[in-house]
Amino acid sequence: MEVGAFYLPSLGRKEEIVQGMAGKRTDLYQRMLAELSEQIGYMDEHGYYGCGTTEHHFHIEGEEVSTNPVLLNLYFGLRTKNMKFGQLGNVLPSLNPINRAEDIAIASQMLQGRVFAGFARGYQARWVNVLGQHQGLGDPGTGEAYEELKRELFEENFEIMMKAWKNPTFSHKGKHWQIPTPNIQWPAVKTTLAYGRGVDEKGLLHEIGIAPGLYNNQIPDLFMPFATSERSIQWAMERGVVPVTIMTHPDVVRGHFLAGQEAANKAGKNYKFGQGMAMSREVIVADTDAEAEAIARDAGAFVWCNFFQPFGFNAAIATPEEKNPFTVPNSFEAISERGLVIHGSPDTVNRKLEKLFKTLPVDYFWMFIYNHAPHDKLMRSIELLTNKVWPNFTSKIR
Repeated sequence: MEVGAFYLPSLGRKEEIVQGMAGKRTDLYQRMLAELSEQIGYMDEHGYYGCGTTEHHFHIEGEEVSTNPVLLNLYFGLRTKNMKFGQLGNVLPSLNPINRAEDIAIASQMLQGRVFAGFARGYQARWVNVLGQHQGLGDPGTGEAYEELKRELFEENFEIMMKAWKNPTFSHKGKHWQIPTPNIQWPAVKTTLAYGRGVDEKGLLHEIGIAPGLYNNQIPDLFMPFATSERSIQWAMERGVVPVTIMTHPDVVRGHFLAGQEAANKAGKNYKFGQGMAMSREVIVADTDAEAEAIARDAGAFVWCNFFQPFGFNAAIATPEEKNPFTVPNSFEAISERGLVIHGSPDTVNRKLEKLFKTLPVDYFWMFIYNHAPHDKLMRSIELLTNKVWPNFTSKIR
């Protein structure tokens, strides 16, 4: 099993965020860069798989300031030697897929292949609709037709990125994109015929290609956060994309894993239960159970209950009987008792993880890290996980 860090790069401690407009403060952004650099630097030396960051825009509140995840990934990647860096994930419906394929290819070259890529449909209309308005996402902006349009754009943009990465040159004709557009006359026809490709003798452009390509043409590891339906999981597994679940009820997750296994095996992969799957949980370890709980109460619970629950994210901790996520209890006690946050001493966390992985084995485990928690407490948690917890579950951590 690979273990990675999934950061939601917050600016400021809880008390600074509640003062307002933390996302605009230079001092808090600089502190975030410094503290994450130290945390990631430690993990880079101890066998962790990688570090992922979200994509969100306009987060003036300060809770998830990861406006350009590729640029942020590159910042940390150039300060490390071993870990991979990527996006969890790129919100494809509102992106230009060629531009994002180029950005990741450049990062791949600069980090000599230490990259991965994740893909999401997006859920925050405040920015998805603004940035995606030219794709039709601004109007109506809600409802079944809106969600179906996001799915269409997601799937077609993913296909375009794969073509751009896997082929020296390519063309595409879909519902939302035609690449290249018709009747482009290329004046440098002789040059391209001699040194490139994609143009005919008459100078008519038929294909384009991105440059540079990926480092040694290595396709990055691919992820889908957060896969919350069997349909999404099946789509991902059929294409070699690793679904990342945050669902917590064992019966729900087991059903998702079985659906993913079936889809993968229909695609000829011969997967075992849990193979090709990923899971994300917040994990807080301290020297005592009481100290770990005190840290956890002001860590992920603050962001989850204030910034995630209004979007229906409590569906992640719902039981099969709880059909309405907005009636699910919204508290630290709820996310703790239902297993979204795992906290305690090393012995306690070992027991909780042993029970979890016995029921739901995975290939990748992403640790949610909410960095508005005190830096020294997070460093101690990472050190205890590295030395007293993860070696019991994977040979990767050293």
